[in-house]
Amino acid sequence: MNRDDLGTLIAATSADIEAMPWEDVAEVPGVHRKTLWQSGDVTLGLMKVDEGRVNPEHVHHAAHHHILVLEGECTMVGKQVGPGSYVYIPPTVPHAVTDVGPGGCVFFYTYRPLERLHHDSPLDSEHGGVV
Repeated sequence: MNRDDLGTLIAATSADIEAMPWEDVAEVPGVHRKTLWQSGDVTLGLMKVDEGRVNPEHVHHAAHHHILVLEGECTMVGKQVGPGSYVYIPPTVPHAVTDVGPGGCVFFYTYRPLERLHHDSPLDSEHGGVV
């Protein structure tokens, strides 16, 4: 999809999105993403966490993070969530994706401002997380 282009109309069908390859998230085995749109400091996309995998605890130091679960079940911010669940994570709040059920978990996410990807230290003030 388009990145850094506010002037282009986008109408992606489910088949278009399905055809997009999943990108592995560096340093986080079993976690994948599809960036649907990105411009400046805003990003929107899909995240997939494979069954039995974890997206380790991390923080977004400045980003407001919104998640809508589309498929599967997992635990986020201490609560079991499934299709249709919405999660809002304010800046600096540690969070993880755990207890991923059969078939994995897929969710739509957006956050702003965009932060670089890093999982080494969840509270490292020089880096942000991915989800």
